[in-house]
Formats: sequence, structure tokens, C-alpha cells
Amino acid sequence: MLIPVTLFVATALAVFSYSQGQGGPVAGLVFFGVLFLGAFIHVCEPLIEKSKALKSGNKD
Repeated sequence: MLIPVTLFVATALAVFSYSQGQGGPVAGLVFFGVLFLGAFIHVCEPLIEKSKALKSGNKD
């Protein structure tokens, strides 16, 4: 669910950036930056869960 949400947020921020006169390249950087951040969070999610389990002492 995180990836579709970041897609729409990235699209909205890119459109907003373009409408403020930033230009196409800046809007593209905003779009791909937000998409990269969402994908990075999605990839790191298992590591975060594992670190929470280790911190609490529960070893599944």
C-alpha cells in the first residue's frame, strides 16, 4: 500500500512544483525523489521490524 500512496503523493508534489514555476527538471527531481524515498522505506521495512524484535528481546 505504501508504493501507490507515494506514487500519488509524488505526482501531486511534482504538479505543484511545476505550477509554482520551478520548471520540468525540478518537478522531475521532486517526483523521482519522493518515489525513491517510498521505495527505500518499503525495502527497509523488514529491517526495521527485525530490529524492533531484537530490541524487545523477542526472537522469532
